Amino acid sequence: MSVLAAYIEEALASLWRNRLRSALSLLGTIIGIASTIAVLGLSQAGARGLEKSLGNADSVGWVVFVDRSSDNPLAATLYYRDVARFVARSNGAISSAYAGYFGRPFPVNVGGKTHYPQLHGTDKGDNAMVILEGRKLDHNDVLASANVAMISKEARKTLFPHEDPVGRSISVGNARLRIVGVFDATGSLLSSAVGDAIYVPYTTMHRIAPGPIDGIIFYSAPGVPSKKVSAAAIAALQSIHGPHAKYTVQDQAKSLGIFSHVLGGIGIGITFIGGIALCVAGIGIMNIMLVSVNERTREIGIRKSIGASSGDISFQFLIEATILSIIGGAIGTIFGVLIVLALQGSIVHFAGSAPVPWALVLSIAAFFTIGIGIGFGAYPAIRAGKLDPVIALRS
Repeated sequence: MSVLAAYIEEALASLWRNRLRSALSLLGTIIGIASTIAVLGLSQAGARGLEKSLGNADSVGWVVFVDRSSDNPLAATLYYRDVARFVARSNGAISSAYAGYFGRPFPVNVGGKTHYPQLHGTDKGDNAMVILEGRKLDHNDVLASANVAMISKEARKTLFPHEDPVGRSISVGNARLRIVGVFDATGSLLSSAVGDAIYVPYTTMHRIAPGPIDGIIFYSAPGVPSKKVSAAAIAALQSIHGPHAKYTVQDQAKSLGIFSHVLGGIGIGITFIGGIALCVAGIGIMNIMLVSVNERTREIGIRKSIGASSGDISFQFLIEATILSIIGGAIGTIFGVLIVLALQGSIVHFAGSAPVPWALVLSIAAFFTIGIGIGFGAYPAIRAGKLDPVIALRS
């Protein structure tokens, strides 16, 4: 152990004597490790956040729309009354459904001023929403077709910029709605772009806008295969509107899953690019060590003449290359972690709870760091060990 400590001490002294050159050679490693940690950490956090949201049955499900590319989309128009029959004619494949109203611009009057936020119809409110004030819509609001609403944080800035909106009323069409809560879409991929929006019970939305609905949001019965759910949904609606009605069924959980895999793949791909940058950094370390070998040829000759073996010489230079890489990797790791912590909030806002797999990320960073030092320091070390002591002393 004392021998290894002596090697490390001598390596640090050598690097310090050429500190400017050593510092410049560290830059590539620092940038490569920092970018690798940042990209891998954020992409994995986003992918895990999406995977976690897949298990939330109130955030994802299925949506069926009219196929607008069909010959006669008007024949397939969906209405509020279709929802109950849709579930009843699904042969048990669908457990529940409700009318979907997806962000209709609607005139909303507050204090004599008319605004046009996006109006949504919802069943109980998105469980991934964060309530900033008041409460969420609940099932009783839906059953009672209550004149209540939630507004987004952005809508509050527009409608009630200088006062507490909870308990106040707004006019939506011919209805007077009482604000029961203010929400933020943080943590919901499906709601992250709601913007300036008002959510009301879908039963209330039917009274406000009794015409066609935008789609039907539904949930499959447990254990029913995806293909059977999709086929049952289309068959149920065609039994209502006729065989020529065409619909598009979207499995939101599947879409999120695909997006999660794509995000993970992109992260791995960019991490691979970061690995190429690390290879360039490794070449820089190799170059510095080769210069060091050339500068210290006489020193190598003297050490060999007094009994140092080729292995001792090679190990000394390998230790120097590894320490150089470890210092760069440690600094790069600090910068990478800081970048992840700074940007993690954006991932959380986009995908919900997004834990960073620190053990995986840091272990990969450590592997790259040590690998660069050993891999790219091996050739200069071997070259130093193979120098002929006589030729080295004459240099």
